[in-house]
Amino acid sequence: MVGAFALLSQRVSGTTGSSFFAVPSACLAIILTNIDPQLRQSLGLHETDKSQLWVVSLGVLVALLAFRVSRSMERFWEGTGLLHMMRGEWFDSVSCCVTFSRAGLVDKPLETKYFRHTIVRLMSICHGSALKEIGGDDSNECEYIEPFGLDIR
Repeated sequence: MVGAFALLSQRVSGTTGSSFFAVPSACLAIILTNIDPQLRQSLGLHETDKSQLWVVSLGVLVALLAFRVSRSMERFWEGTGLLHMMRGEWFDSVSCCVTFSRAGLVDKPLETKYFRHTIVRLMSICHGSALKEIGGDDSNECEYIEPFGLDIR
């Protein structure tokens, strides 16, 4: 019994975790449908037929699958919401920097324009880098504004 609790406490992949419950349920359904009629009578299963057992087994599997799908959808939408919130915060910070540099347009228009272009490019690279990190190893390169002109020579 302790071994079962140790197995359940470990984090496993979706396929391994699902098959941990699905395979024993399917085996139990096969055993109960192919059981000897006399043994079925002694167990009190004489009124059940094969279709009822399959319906019950399938019902349990469908309930587990529906629960797992709903949890995965919740996690997806939570991640998407956090990603949009991050994008909004970065957009707000860049727009504040651009707005606060408005006074510099009168005195130093060239330096102000260079600062604005630089801050937008840096935030674009930062956002692309964050998307690349979230995407994992097999994700494609994220698009961003070209970084040419960022180094001063």
